[in-house]
Amino acid sequence: LQFLYLIGWARGTPRTDTYASRVEGGGRAARGTTMFTGNKSFFSSTRRGGKITVSKQVKKVYLRADIPCGSEACPACQELMSELGNDVATLEADAPAYIVPDTNVLLHNIDAIEAPAVRNVVVLDTVLQEVKGLNRAVYDRIVAVVRDPEKRKRFYVFSNENHRDTACQERQAGESPNDHNDRKIREAAKWYQLHLADAGPKVILLTHDKANKERAVAGGMPCMSMSEYVTQYLKDAEGLLDIVATATSAPNERAAGRKKIYSEYLPRAAVERGLLTKALLQGNLRQSATNMHEGHVSVLMPSEGGEGGAKKKGSYKEFLIPSKVMLNRCMDSDVVAIKVLPVEEWTKPSRLLRPDERKNLAEKRPRAQVSDEASAVASGFSPTAEVVALIENRRKPVCGSILVDKNAEASNAGIESVLFRAVKSNVPYIRLRTRQTEQYKGKRIQVAIDEWDANSPYPQGHVVRVLGDIGDKDTEAEVILLENDVPFYQFPQKVLDCLPTGEWHVEASEEEVRTDFRHRCVVSVDPPGCKDIDDALHCHRLPNGNFEVGVHIADVTHFMKEGTALDEEAQKRSTSVYLVDRRIDMLPKLLTENLCSLVGGEERYTFSCWWEMTPDARVVKENFGKGIIKSRSAMSYYTAQDMVDDANDTSEIAMGLKGLLHLSKVLKQRRIEAGALTLASQEMKFTIDMEDSGKNPTDVTEYVHIPTMSMIEEFMLFANVAVAGKIEREFPKWACLRRHPAPTDGAMDSLNDALTTQGMPLLDTSTSRKLADTLDACADKNDPYFNKLVRMLTTRCMNQAKYFSSGELERQQYWHYGLAMEIYTHFTSPIRRFADVVVHRQLAAAIGIAKRSDKHMDQDVMTEVTGNMNYRHTLAQHAGRDSRNLFIGYVFDSFKGGKTIPDEVAYVTRVLENGVTVMVPRYGTEGNVYAEDCGADIDVRKLKQLDKVKVRITLRADAQDDVSRNKLVYSVIEWVEVKRVPGHANTHGAEEKAAAQPRIAPVCAGAERKREEVEAEDEEEAAAAPEAKKKAKRVGNAAPPSAGAKRKREDVEAEDEEEPEAKKAKRVGNAAPPVKKSVKKVVKKVVKRKRAAAADDDDGIEL
Repeated sequence: LQFLYLIGWARGTPRTDTYASRVEGGGRAARGTTMFTGNKSFFSSTRRGGKITVSKQVKKVYLRADIPCGSEACPACQELMSELGNDVATLEADAPAYIVPDTNVLLHNIDAIEAPAVRNVVVLDTVLQEVKGLNRAVYDRIVAVVRDPEKRKRFYVFSNENHRDTACQERQAGESPNDHNDRKIREAAKWYQLHLADAGPKVILLTHDKANKERAVAGGMPCMSMSEYVTQYLKDAEGLLDIVATATSAPNERAAGRKKIYSEYLPRAAVERGLLTKALLQGNLRQSATNMHEGHVSVLMPSEGGEGGAKKKGSYKEFLIPSKVMLNRCMDSDVVAIKVLPVEEWTKPSRLLRPDERKNLAEKRPRAQVSDEASAVASGFSPTAEVVALIENRRKPVCGSILVDKNAEASNAGIESVLFRAVKSNVPYIRLRTRQTEQYKGKRIQVAIDEWDANSPYPQGHVVRVLGDIGDKDTEAEVILLENDVPFYQFPQKVLDCLPTGEWHVEASEEEVRTDFRHRCVVSVDPPGCKDIDDALHCHRLPNGNFEVGVHIADVTHFMKEGTALDEEAQKRSTSVYLVDRRIDMLPKLLTENLCSLVGGEERYTFSCWWEMTPDARVVKENFGKGIIKSRSAMSYYTAQDMVDDANDTSEIAMGLKGLLHLSKVLKQRRIEAGALTLASQEMKFTIDMEDSGKNPTDVTEYVHIPTMSMIEEFMLFANVAVAGKIEREFPKWACLRRHPAPTDGAMDSLNDALTTQGMPLLDTSTSRKLADTLDACADKNDPYFNKLVRMLTTRCMNQAKYFSSGELERQQYWHYGLAMEIYTHFTSPIRRFADVVVHRQLAAAIGIAKRSDKHMDQDVMTEVTGNMNYRHTLAQHAGRDSRNLFIGYVFDSFKGGKTIPDEVAYVTRVLENGVTVMVPRYGTEGNVYAEDCGADIDVRKLKQLDKVKVRITLRADAQDDVSRNKLVYSVIEWVEVKRVPGHANTHGAEEKAAAQPRIAPVCAGAERKREEVEAEDEEEAAAAPEAKKKAKRVGNAAPPSAGAKRKREDVEAEDEEEPEAKKAKRVGNAAPPVKKSVKKVVKKVVKRKRAAAADDDDGIEL
């Protein structure tokens, strides 16, 4: 109804009415309208799934007769609209029929409803509000169609609940809320039929509910299912019938002969009562990406009041849902109602590997068999529950391919029943009924789930669209982006309209208010050929022996004004996303690669931090402000390293770099002494064969770091910490910060058990300093890789770092565990992260050069903004991980045709009842080893975590539709005996050693990714990598070590200059630096990629 008021239908009529407060009862007439008042209890919950409140509301509702029907065929309503000052007649006069869909038709057929052929739709207010309560995503899609200014779809929202002749305010005796809504829909459709009886268009009620249809037909109302309507009225709409959801019936109408597999959901009223009395709990269901047979529900439990009666924020409690039956047809991300089982029935998470994740292996689960909750938890049992109702369906369409049954026979109508297999293993098979099986073979398709009958092992679904051929790089990239909810459409014109036009130059007005650094020797140090340079530095020796050090960051907010379409789009995307072979930008390229890129020899605007520092890196004076720079050089890491290594080079640039490197080492040592962690990840780079038209990867190797990478990272960290302190002091209630919580109690127990079996010291997480020390002690003199492995597994046991608004938490909770810092934020990458944009605005207000932003100075708004940042950041990580897995699969394609994959050394990272998971350092990948895949002389169940083994890798014979690393079959062929000799890890010498190696421009010069703030983009994100590696890894369109880190594109050979821009945009990462003619014929390129840290879920922190 809010939308209707926007277009003015109830102008001049006071009213207070929302969906949550629809009323029942009778009233009196007043001034030509009828007013009803009454009581209605309605269900309400916080956005975070918090405390449930149920209350009764009394609202006044005015019924009136002057609400138009919206049809051009109705002269009376046309005249009425003119009187109201609206000319928005929507429904076409010459349409053969108007359709009035009920709630389930809209929910399940939104893809078909959005098709161009479906027009002239009456969306009833009752239906619209029901959809809003059940699925906000579908509601938003409907509203978007309704609000289309060109009215291409001819959707019209009719306020049936406020029309005198269609309101149906009173619920009849024995009538359920659902039946009441169905009656409202029938009455409104009947009114349309009578109202337009002489106008021409036929009015059809669309419903899949048998009882609703019978009642409508009995009342003389034409009724159809969606498929019947498409068949009769839209015969020329090719393929539309395939995306129409299966007509479904109410539960009591379904095939009674089938055995019931799942329990029916509790009625809504029973759920509300259960939540109110705490007999039921509400929470979000989460499932592992590789296991659809169990899940966890996170419930926000209320806490006791604080001092003086102050309210304290509650804590989340996890409940295990141990089986597919107890999940009761619910899926990852659904909001569910659960019933907690008695303590005696609590159990433990599954300890099985599943060869086919959709097959339920028999597993005997232990039971607590005690009534005391504390004793059960102490024995390792998890609070266990079962799902009794689906409160909110948050499922999105999923991507995958069909499984073709060669023995299946089509029906007389040519319809086949096939199963769809999603690319993600936590999605069940989906049953499709289609006429286009042949067209779907060998294709990636997107499918939406319509419903899941309690009598069926599979949900029913329909095809949304065909994406392309399986294995095609563009198709697989689209699958990854869709599965991870990454916006990857072209920037809308309204966004592009916000960009500057014409030739840009420094304005005189800006020179007056900015600090001029053009006289300083400012340089940038990035991967070779990078184009989106967002940070530069200078180091100048002062007469008193101190240094002036500046960190200069691209001033994105100068070009992106708050509240514009550009700003809103950037906030929606929140981060750039990096796949192995492409980059999805947060901002248009005019900003990222031109106006905001701090290229050499060009004047650019910056937001700068500069300090006077003593030779031992103590700050004497700190400054913040907008600046102007003219970079002396845009250097690569390797060029910068050569300059600092050359003792004879005393040029201004070289001396500045040497000063920066000296200070960075002091800063790094100080951080390490404070307890900053040096974690690890398996960072890899791909070798791309550029002579292959498909640009397929041919090899994957480990990535090596050099000191200049750490140099840049240290100063980015230093600037971020300085800015965090400044904005928090000025705005203690809404500063945009980033925190990294300490590991939860018991997080390292399993890893410590494994270290004990290997004769190694235990990890101590009581402080980050103690953890750093014990990690250093977990080194094996006989196995140099062992310490790195332990650091990787440690990373997975840690919490993720999160953005937050300072007013949400107590000051002591700001701590960043991985960096051992009291306060931290992101300031240095506004080109690729919206968090940095927010921080730039807050810093500008804090130093008094800009007025405060109402949006970014509001705690509630900031909580919402940071929530979206965290959501997008996590999904960007997952997308990067999926892309790396995909390209590892491409690497192994070179072994097709019977070629043997060499046996490799591996390490056991997980031990389960029927197999183990192994890490193969050579390829930076992990895989499951099942007991049945190993020889008779190898019993993998006797292996221990951290054991060293030799594995054989083969290609799965039935992997035609799986082009990722999951097509690989691993088997253990030998246990490698290692006598563990504890030593002490040298965590700081690796970069020095790498720097000492010759760096002749290699043909496969790795495309490093410029890294920033290792912080836990290293430390924090969900998969592992040393925190001291930031900027070193942002690379072109190549995949970064962490999805959040910024990357740069490189200049490929001279032939690239002749390529069309569109083609060049798809080039992979950073190509090799220019090479001599003698090696010009060799055309390979390396793209640096960090392997995903976790085989199942990236629940740790990524560096």
